[in-house]
Order: sequence, then C-alpha cells, then structure tokens
Amino acid sequence: MIETCVTGGMSLTVSEPWGTARAGIVLLHEIWGVTDAIKNFTSCLAARGYITAAPHLYHRVGSPVVTDRVFNKARRYHDSLTAEGLSVDLEGALEWTRAHGVRKVAIVGFSMGGTIALWAAATLRIEAAVTFYGSGLTSSRWPDVLSGVDAARALKAPWLGIYGERDASTPAGDLSLLRETLERNSVSSTMIIYPHVGHGFALDPQGRRHAPAETEGAFEQVRLFLEAHLVK
Repeated sequence: MIETCVTGGMSLTVSEPWGTARAGIVLLHEIWGVTDAIKNFTSCLAARGYITAAPHLYHRVGSPVVTDRVFNKARRYHDSLTAEGLSVDLEGALEWTRAHGVRKVAIVGFSMGGTIALWAAATLRIEAAVTFYGSGLTSSRWPDVLSGVDAARALKAPWLGIYGERDASTPAGDLSLLRETLERNSVSSTMIIYPHVGHGFALDPQGRRHAPAETEGAFEQVRLFLEAHLVK
C-alpha cells in the first residue's frame, strides 16, 4: 500500500512490505517530482520486501509535480534545491526508514535523483546507492554538492550506475572520466552503459516501448545489486 506521511516538516511517499522488511530504500525522484511512476516504483520495491520512502524534495516550494513534463517549468523547482536542504531531507528519510527496524538502507535515484544518489554515496552513512542516468558528472548541479566525478573520488558506499549511450546529459567523455575515477577508489562500484538508448529510458513510458530489453535488464541488475549489499 502506498501512502504519504509527514515527518519533520517533510512529506514522504512510503510503501511497506507485508511482513518483516528485508532492508530499506530511500527513492529519489526525477526533476518532475513524485510522479505516478515513482509512486509505482515504491510499491514494486515493497513487493520485493523493501520498506521504501520517497522524499518530496520540492516540499519547500509546495511539492509540485510537473505532469506535462515542461522542462523550463520543472527547472525552477530543481534550482530551488540546496545542499543543506537535500542533506536534511535525505537524513530524515533515512531516519524514518531505519526507525522501522531495518539494519541496512540504500538510496536509489532516477535522473536528478540519480545525481543526488551518487553524492549521497560519498557523503552519507548508507549501505549502497544506485544511480539511473544522473548527470552533473563534471560540473555540479548545485552549490556545495559534489559533481559526479568528485563524488566518485570520495565514494564511501557501494554504488551501481546505469546510463544510456545516447544520453546527451552524460557524454561519453564524462562517463569515461567517471569510470577512471571509480577505478582508483577501493570502494565497490559498477557502471553499466546500455547502447542505443538515451536519457530516462527506465521510467519513461515511451522509452519502455523503444527499449524493453534494456529496461528489464537494468532493473534486474538493480535487483541483484540490492540483494548483494542489503540482504546477503
């Protein structure tokens, strides 16, 4: 069951599994806000046994959801985020999740949320992180938030990154630099670059039609990664 709760002044969309949770997941939304796709994914994760909390990162500006996907409209909400606010919200979501009795928690993020997930893997106490096509690899999206490459240099938690070869927001040179940086860090990390797909393929309904194999393959990689670092 999906529901919304408020904790510490922040809204969370949450989904709890039947029975005892195996572990916890904090799910970070795209630039569009907490869309139906994000809500549905919290339910999918709960069905796998993970108690899941999706913080409304735009709660300070009314928790808007950009259903028409107009980028310029969403950009002003994106630009309202700060490192301090993100830290407070992530810690609050982690605290809520751990309060439900789980020992291990991962952060999973899509697009904008994926950018934040990589930063969180370098700065927060978590057991794992997953990034779906997060950008800002060589230039930070927000002041005081590490770029992707700088976060990879400081990585503390095991990390899985999933990208599309045709994603203009993560050029091949940036991905190569990210991979090289990760290889110099002793913390476990994996990058998967799917050919023939661009940005947003995992949650975008049109992307699903064009690249079902890549989408299903990506979700299977996430399933295996989460089980390896949260359950086993």
